[in-house]
Amino acid sequence: MKIISWNVRGLGSRSKRRVLKEKLVSSKADIVILQETKKEVIQRKLIGSIWGIRYSDWVSIPSNGRSGGILIMWKTKSVSVVEAVAGIFSISIKIKGMNELDWWISGVYGPNKVTERDDFWDELAGLYGLCGPRWCVGGDFNVVRFPSEKSNGGRMTRSMRLFNKFLQDTNLRDPNLLNAEFTWSNLREEAVCCKLDRFFYSSDWEELFPNARQKALARVTSDHCPVELDTTKLKWGPCPFRFDNSWLNHPDLKEKFKEWWKHEEFQGWEGFKLMKKLKFIKEKVKHWSKEEFGDLGKTKEELEAKVKGLDLEEGRGGLDDTKRRERETLLLQFEGLVFKEEVSWRQRAKVQWAREGDGNTRLFHKIVNGRRKRNSIEKLELEGGVITEDQEAIMQELVNFFTKLYSSNMEANGKGSRTSIDSRLDDRKGSC
Repeated sequence: MKIISWNVRGLGSRSKRRVLKEKLVSSKADIVILQETKKEVIQRKLIGSIWGIRYSDWVSIPSNGRSGGILIMWKTKSVSVVEAVAGIFSISIKIKGMNELDWWISGVYGPNKVTERDDFWDELAGLYGLCGPRWCVGGDFNVVRFPSEKSNGGRMTRSMRLFNKFLQDTNLRDPNLLNAEFTWSNLREEAVCCKLDRFFYSSDWEELFPNARQKALARVTSDHCPVELDTTKLKWGPCPFRFDNSWLNHPDLKEKFKEWWKHEEFQGWEGFKLMKKLKFIKEKVKHWSKEEFGDLGKTKEELEAKVKGLDLEEGRGGLDDTKRRERETLLLQFEGLVFKEEVSWRQRAKVQWAREGDGNTRLFHKIVNGRRKRNSIEKLELEGGVITEDQEAIMQELVNFFTKLYSSNMEANGKGSRTSIDSRLDDRKGSC
């Protein structure tokens, strides 16, 4: 899913709407939040001129004369909105998520007047109570968090302190802006730039979208950059095989491994036979893991449902000895799955427990997500000095680099070997 927030500074110009539509369509956004529409009424014709009316819906709050106004649009094919709430400085929509995990997104436009900012933060604090744990908020806040987020510096102001207090009270995440320092410019000769546009989200929202990345797009119109929050998973080919430490707790693994090792014999030199045998065992382990462990999360849900059913049956008329033993078995299986999940996530996070027995799967999950984001390659400088963000171009550049690297090493080794052989032959001729 892609979400774009953009202060467009008015939708009255036909040429601006044309540029806006080209940018939104090419970005393939699922949700678009526009600020400063400067429109009191949003009609279907206007939506068609900036995004297209097929498979789209919207909600808006009107401008105050020729200032303000917020519009949220979404693609109905990929986003199912079940509720909308409009405020003075914000619009919020509730989205039906997968596995009945609904979440909220709010589009905001902060006031320019300092006297109205207390009301602005009060409204956002109320939204935090309304939207619950899975909440994402984005827009033009019209204030920065720190003096470093302004190109001309300055001092810490009361507005900045209120901004940081709101984030501290709500515990919202402030993700890095990957490819820019500022999102607004006054476009003058001695330009002043600020980071006014951004997204924040809760930790529970991040668990739904662990690959979320925030970046600024080109400022093709308006004096604000559009900001994109991309939750799609980076596609860098198949994941490498990794041994899961939780497999070691299975009583049959040792015997299975012996059986697999003796099952196939390969011909050739020793290194080749070892490589083929390890590859054969890898496929066996992957197949065995799916059969024995399956989807831990889904299995846990099934066990919980069975335990809940037995609890309801007990409340209606009691359980006999067989069903009580069945419940005890289910509870032991559930504890075992929880332990396996903790071991697996701890291994992926590459951290140790503070003490043996500390169950902190959620912490490990967050650390894994952080490592995944740090290890991803969002952009790359090519040989000609051109910087690209296209994934296909990045993958091709990496392939070309390592192909050239290892080819040159092999050629150098070959030349070195030939030189040493020639020198030994010359020495022999000289001795003769």
